[in-house]
Amino acid sequence: MWDSNEIWSGYPEFPDRDEWRFLDELKTRETVKVNWKQSPPPDVVSVKDGLKLIDQYGVAGNLTTATDDLKRFCQDVGLALNGTLPLKLTRTQVDGHESYRMIVNKDEIRLEANDDDGMRRAIYYLEKQLSGSPGPFLKPGTTTRKPWLKNRISRCFFGPIKRPPFNRDELLDDIDYYPDEYLNRLAHEGINGLWLTIVFDEIAETSFRARDPQAEARLAKLRRTVDQCLKYGIKTWLFSIEPRALALDSPLLKAHPEFGGCNGYGGKTFCPSTPEAQQYLYECTKDIFSRVPGLGGLINISHGERTTTCLSSVLPTYDRPVGCPRCASLPKWRILEKSLGAMVRGMHDANPDTELISWLYQPQVEPHRASWVFELPRHCPEGVVVQYNFESGAMRKQLDRWRSGGDYWLSYVGPAQAFERIAENAREAGTPLSAKIQVGCSHEVATVPYVPVPGLLYQKYREMHRLGCTSVMQCWYFGNYPGVMNEAAGELAFEEFLDGERDFLERLARPLWGEDAATMMEIWSRYTEGYSNYPLSNDMQYYGPMHCGVSWPLLHQVEMKPLAPTWKPDFPVSGDTIGECLENHSLEEALELSRRMCDPLVAVADLVESLRVKYAGNAWRLQDLGVLEALRIQFESAQNIFEFYLNRRDAVFKGRGGDATGSSACIGRMEQLVRDEIELSSRL
Repeated sequence: MWDSNEIWSGYPEFPDRDEWRFLDELKTRETVKVNWKQSPPPDVVSVKDGLKLIDQYGVAGNLTTATDDLKRFCQDVGLALNGTLPLKLTRTQVDGHESYRMIVNKDEIRLEANDDDGMRRAIYYLEKQLSGSPGPFLKPGTTTRKPWLKNRISRCFFGPIKRPPFNRDELLDDIDYYPDEYLNRLAHEGINGLWLTIVFDEIAETSFRARDPQAEARLAKLRRTVDQCLKYGIKTWLFSIEPRALALDSPLLKAHPEFGGCNGYGGKTFCPSTPEAQQYLYECTKDIFSRVPGLGGLINISHGERTTTCLSSVLPTYDRPVGCPRCASLPKWRILEKSLGAMVRGMHDANPDTELISWLYQPQVEPHRASWVFELPRHCPEGVVVQYNFESGAMRKQLDRWRSGGDYWLSYVGPAQAFERIAENAREAGTPLSAKIQVGCSHEVATVPYVPVPGLLYQKYREMHRLGCTSVMQCWYFGNYPGVMNEAAGELAFEEFLDGERDFLERLARPLWGEDAATMMEIWSRYTEGYSNYPLSNDMQYYGPMHCGVSWPLLHQVEMKPLAPTWKPDFPVSGDTIGECLENHSLEEALELSRRMCDPLVAVADLVESLRVKYAGNAWRLQDLGVLEALRIQFESAQNIFEFYLNRRDAVFKGRGGDATGSSACIGRMEQLVRDEIELSSRL
């Protein structure tokens, strides 16, 4: 067995929070830089003499952050706001909530919307069109846009996780997780919701339980968070896993034994099949949403992750009876309906505009789901959105063999079969549908702020559009850093998919990369091609070398030291038991797929380098290019690790088989791979 102190020796300590340099970056506004080289041709509308802002809409309140941003934008690019071309903001009906229209002609630019969210989007759209133009002009015409995804929910990148190993509650500290420029950037990227974690017992007061002593402090900070985010058109969503199962010594269970359902899991499931239980859930949500005005809604894992109602006693891959005497005779959907119905009634009695997203977190690798699972979206109470993992139960052929995967996947487009059937039944029942995906990155490689493969997002969102999704939860605790993937997701929420993926990528690149948009489109396309070869294996996600292979020691002797779980920050560096991450792939297959991941990235390395030279004075674009290079290094390192251990294995087998020459050749290759890894580590 390895000694963790020995393995950790020589490695730097984790930086303290006040050493996290990205926090200063998130508080900093990026100055807009344009590359306006062309003079306005005769068939366009010139803005070179400035804009004259005319507010016929009645801008007030939270919308002022958008008009203030427009003023700073104009200052950055050298456009006067007391110029000659009228820019009119007008309130009028367009095409529903958050829709907008931009009209450009020789006499004026007019932005039209019927609500603040729509006008905010219109202003940001105008900024992007001007940023991507080759000169200070716009093409004449009318553009109308409407989101098909109503709720686009992400999470604070550096918000603490309210679970082991740190168990930190962001509502009980004095850290500002939502600085203005961070929210401004998220709003520009199309995000209109952020989620944070709560527990009913810690925040709600009911006739069954007194309020927790620290609840008022939590509520006070939650109100401040709601108000701060709304300044940028972003709603705060609560995340919970409720109703929580009850420990046998729970005071609530002792006082109300009727709350207890199935035995197991060290306690009892919460049984929603009594009037008292439903009243308790009703009072919890009504109290919270009454005490905190302006909340967007509640995302609740209703089945999966942890034990909740009696329905938790049955896995989604089985169809056995529920073990609760009150619920055993009920159809399984009725158990969920009882708990959701009580919760959504409480929410709506406090605030009719809120929504309850019921997340069926069923991450099982196998594609099969029991028939009762697909009945759940047919019986959701009004006001409830059903959410399902877009990729869980994924099936894909790699190297002529079928592979399967659970959650979460950016490299696999989806949808998995289970999501497709959930979507079909939700559509037939008129139940709104939400997709749980990972926009920025996933367990595949979570050591980068994002994986720049917007082409995969295009393909994924096209499928979500086809299936009728109206909401999306864009991340778990990771996968939410600002950047091109958030930007792509925001654009895709308005996309009509009338042209192709490459056209979309070039449009996406134009505001930031200008005349180099086609080059960046080509780079993103090759990264999309490479990343789609990621081995479809959850063990590869959870233990593999894609995350931080450059820090792995390469052990030439067989020491059987375990691999580190990639999602745990308090675990020693990985060892040499490479088989722990292979699961449904052989070592040869993992090596071949890693080569297919790397080859397209290497093919555009010169393009990335040429842009790095060209944008040497632009720190923000250099960061984007740095992410591209860092990923290529990490994937090359993973390829080296697979090849190293393949050669180590062959060296042993050949040596034992009497092939000394072959064994020596394998050892020589291992030595060269170690040298290559030293170089990669220094480059990263």
